[in-house]
Amino acid sequence: MEEEIPTALFLLKRISKPILQNQFPEICYWKFVASSILRFSMGYLFLANVVLILVQASEVLEIFYDVLALQFLQQLDDIAFTVSKMEVLGKRLYDATTTPYFATGFKKQKDRLGIGRKIKMFLKAVYLINLLLFLAVMGFVSVKQNRGNYHCESFTVQIGRGNEVWGEAYVHYPANSVQYPGGKILTQPLDFSFFNGHYRLDESRTSEGRPIYIEYTKSDRTPFDEVVPKFNTSFVPYTQKDPIKPAEFRYCGGRWLLTHDYIKMSMHEEDNLSDCGSWLLRSQPYSGFDLGGASGSWQIWEGEILPTDVTLTCNRCEDNADCNLNGVCNNNGECECKKEDGVSYFGERCEIKLKDECRNITAPAGLLGFKSIWSTESIEDSVVEEYSRPLYFYTYTEGEESWDDSMALVFSGSRYFVAYMHQGNIDGASAFWDWQIRNFHGFWAQAFRPPESFLLSEPTWSDTPVGMDFFWVSEQQEEYGPFGKLIPVQEHAGLGLFRCDVALNPCEFCSNGITADPSFIVPGSMGSNCSGVEAYTKTLSWKTIYEANYGTCLNVQLAEEVCCPAEWAAKVNASIQVP
Repeated sequence: MEEEIPTALFLLKRISKPILQNQFPEICYWKFVASSILRFSMGYLFLANVVLILVQASEVLEIFYDVLALQFLQQLDDIAFTVSKMEVLGKRLYDATTTPYFATGFKKQKDRLGIGRKIKMFLKAVYLINLLLFLAVMGFVSVKQNRGNYHCESFTVQIGRGNEVWGEAYVHYPANSVQYPGGKILTQPLDFSFFNGHYRLDESRTSEGRPIYIEYTKSDRTPFDEVVPKFNTSFVPYTQKDPIKPAEFRYCGGRWLLTHDYIKMSMHEEDNLSDCGSWLLRSQPYSGFDLGGASGSWQIWEGEILPTDVTLTCNRCEDNADCNLNGVCNNNGECECKKEDGVSYFGERCEIKLKDECRNITAPAGLLGFKSIWSTESIEDSVVEEYSRPLYFYTYTEGEESWDDSMALVFSGSRYFVAYMHQGNIDGASAFWDWQIRNFHGFWAQAFRPPESFLLSEPTWSDTPVGMDFFWVSEQQEEYGPFGKLIPVQEHAGLGLFRCDVALNPCEFCSNGITADPSFIVPGSMGSNCSGVEAYTKTLSWKTIYEANYGTCLNVQLAEEVCCPAEWAAKVNASIQVP
């Protein structure tokens, strides 16, 4: 127990005002009382610091060194006093420390009124009170610690460099599965970057006194839906889906582990019955309580134990620099990303940049034989995303009428791929595809495998698919890699497939400006004037024009005859074929 507290109380008990003034009348009693109170306060400050050390430390050795350093600081005044008595620090300090005040003994006084006995009991009570207070504070902190109050609430996880693939992961689907044969073990390729993304603290469970972190959706960082809605199977026949079971980080056997209840290390059940069960990733031996402290070198299971790197970044920001200066760190420790002219930022740390010119991207003839356009979509002014990257939808192909099916260009943790969306442009199938997008997970969606996908990018951490090389996903045979035979789409490596060279306004109207009176009412427009028609064309997207088979834009452009007649006449003359 800290000695300064009982020493201060003992001096106040032993040396009363009459006794002190009798022996040293020149000393002010209130100064003696003040010095004892300072000694008393220093004792409690020491105990408070010890509590802080115990709360914040993650290693026993760390506690030992911190308390040792604190004890040294507390004893500096005693050391200085002793050294001064040796005349090491000068004559003045020597004289001050060798005065009779410090060598005088004060005898115990007779207690005729029983006051001494009461003070003695009080001193003993102080010991007990300090002990109980100390235990109460530690108990309170321990309970809150077990509840996760002092842990980072969420982490962003990045596994390896995008090349970590287990070719034949063993997946034991539950008995009540409606998507796969229940209770059987199947094999499928596992790209570990599928499990990149947002993991949040599970407030209801712990593992060996450490927190458990649960995988969240890749679209909006919320829990995966536990119940799958009933969809209209007349539009999409294969709509029966299992709910996504999230992976989790937990502590077991002296290491942090990434585990999943369905994914096993072996197809033989007896091999998966270790104390910690099957795992996909495990840290080096680490006794700390903070998952982020285990960031760095890990081990990965690909049918054998191999080394890899895992980056674990706490999503709590301290200042705007933590938001990459692309956002503001609010009072809740969250980044609020900026939306500046011509560019939007998103991601946990506002690290992803999307220029307006890249909201629509184009793929030249190398993709489908003719130029195609892909566009982002927004919900409440927020770009729809997967794995913190914009999600692109197929919206237009030059010379082709609209069709019922659709496609999406999706990031899956380390690669972009094109997913086929059966009946994606039909209203009756929208509920199914909305659920698929919100609950998308690269592994459980079986990304990179036909018929779900037919186009795959090289590994990348780029903000958009622009400039990335892509490959056709072809034959799925053992002699090829885990994703099958990959055939380059580009003629030469490094050319990339997608470009940001698509106009934001796909329906051009009076490009040189309105030359007629802007308030002129356009005939047959139900009361719209030239200025209103121009404003309307700016609201049209490639998708809306494509779905209307271009008729919307063509009808609007007829108004150029009265709103900018000279420009309209030039277009007409240019289109005339002269034999």
